[in-house]
Amino acid sequence: MIPIPELFGVLLVGSYLVGSVSFAALFAWIKGVDLRSIGSGNYGATNVYRAMGWLAAVGVLLLDAAKGAAMVALSQYVFQSIIVDVLIGYAAIIGHMFSLYLGFKGGKGVATTAGVFAVLAPVPFGITAAVVVGVIVITRRVSVGSLVGCVVMPLSMVYIGIAPVIVWAALPICVAVIVKHRSNIYRLITRTEPPLT
Repeated sequence: MIPIPELFGVLLVGSYLVGSVSFAALFAWIKGVDLRSIGSGNYGATNVYRAMGWLAAVGVLLLDAAKGAAMVALSQYVFQSIIVDVLIGYAAIIGHMFSLYLGFKGGKGVATTAGVFAVLAPVPFGITAAVVVGVIVITRRVSVGSLVGCVVMPLSMVYIGIAPVIVWAALPICVAVIVKHRSNIYRLITRTEPPLT
């Protein structure tokens, strides 16, 4: 049996490697599409939608969320430690944002973050998801929904009374997601951010 510290290291590295799997890049490769030359050039569900349509985009969204959720669920089963669960979730998110397989490039982390916190804090996640969907429907812009979600999620965690370690863990991830959206923020300010069609 592998001692616990070694097992944690294996799971941490494994989570990063699983998080590094880019389903957007995989779908694009299957379809013969170069996502870097389309739309924002990002490896995310929104750009997949622009390049390959709704079905592929939903598939990427669900799979990117599932990889984060699966790694945290595995950590919960093995360790029963919130701090360890958070670190394993972080590794998956970082892997998605800075994928080993894509030369340390990647997506903006929204779907994988959603998957991680769907397991860590399901009620705040549900509240956030409902708000995000509503904002996207109203504004027709995924970036606006994602940015609003980065504010709503930690606030809803505080309101519900989630363990402080999870709240504090959410804050830097939300900041990182916002930073990853800096080009979108610029386009929103200059009113050049394209809506969903």
